[in-house]
Amino acid sequence: MKLPLGRLSRRAGNAMIEFAISAGVLIPLFLGTFQFGYTFYVYNRLATQIRAGARYASLRTFRCSNSASITKFKDYVKNEVVYGNPAGGATVLAPGLTTARVNVQIKGQNNLDATAANIPTYVIVSIVNFPLDSVIKTFNFNGKPVLRFPYSGQFAPAETEP
Repeated sequence: MKLPLGRLSRRAGNAMIEFAISAGVLIPLFLGTFQFGYTFYVYNRLATQIRAGARYASLRTFRCSNSASITKFKDYVKNEVVYGNPAGGATVLAPGLTTARVNVQIKGQNNLDATAANIPTYVIVSIVNFPLDSVIKTFNFNGKPVLRFPYSGQFAPAETEP
């Protein structure tokens, strides 16, 4: 049976209306799913890199005869977090991460900074003010992820960092 031409054109209009209504629901759903997935992916990368840096810092020899050596120690740890290599590199492992956004603390007795006179007992590595631009919203990771490892490396108060 052949349908009249007027009836077919009404069906085509219905399909467009149904598509517009469903797109109004599906597009925000897909954008939200992508935003959550991407944010979770980057946070997981940051957590993995923080763990690698904290582990590296907890095992590295702490040469602390002067403040420049302590700063170099922290710089090596930051490079390990950002590049996966204490010497630094060109490829950043988490998008947008820089060494300025990595915080490294070496603590000794009574939560004071470790020095030549204060033996390190633990290290803390965290992310500071890291903005993540997702699809719709920008998230700011400040102080998270964070990891604290007990220090089990060698303490060399008379040596300087190379």
